[in-house]
Amino acid sequence: MVDLINPATFDFFARYFLAGFIIATVRTRYVTGERPSPGDVLYEAVILSLLNQLVFQALTSVATWFLPITPSGNIAWLIAASQHFSIQIETLLLPGVLGLLLGFGLKKGWNQTFLRALAMPVIHPTRRAYDYAFGDIKTTRFMIVTFSDGTIVKGYFGENSLASSDPTNGDIYIERLYSDKWVPSDPPKSALLMLRDLRSIEFIDPVMETADATQTPE
Repeated sequence: MVDLINPATFDFFARYFLAGFIIATVRTRYVTGERPSPGDVLYEAVILSLLNQLVFQALTSVATWFLPITPSGNIAWLIAASQHFSIQIETLLLPGVLGLLLGFGLKKGWNQTFLRALAMPVIHPTRRAYDYAFGDIKTTRFMIVTFSDGTIVKGYFGENSLASSDPTNGDIYIERLYSDKWVPSDPPKSALLMLRDLRSIEFIDPVMETADATQTPE
């Protein structure tokens, strides 16, 4: 790998590895908990780099087809600039755009329609249900956490709460605790919960909070 990162071979490295690595990196920003292994990154980067090459060459061919034989001054300047920054467009700009499109498509589930049309199994991009449950939280909510020994913790998962995505040492920070009857703890308490012996987590829809009090679930 080190031998590829030198002036003589950098173009090859950028086109056939760096471009794919950028696509994969940008795409994974849309998928909660996605942490591929180094080996998977290497093979996937090469495949995505080849895809990037295909798209770049197709766009170049289309642009050449539609450009006039004798371009005007503004178009000629644009052509000259694109040729000067060709390697940057090919290995940085285009992979970033492709990564955004692929990631957004995964987030919206566009790939599921395509896979169903081919009669292929649909696999959600987020591999762990825990990551999906917390990564897809768009609003604050109440939670009931139950452990294997019967311990029950009730709390409020708000903007200042946090759930880790570590598959080997998962934990959550709940910013506000409640008693069994959903009475706020006095004095106010928060909690860091290790989920090693977790049995279940129940999510309760958000409630309206006012400056005077909080409407809690019954």
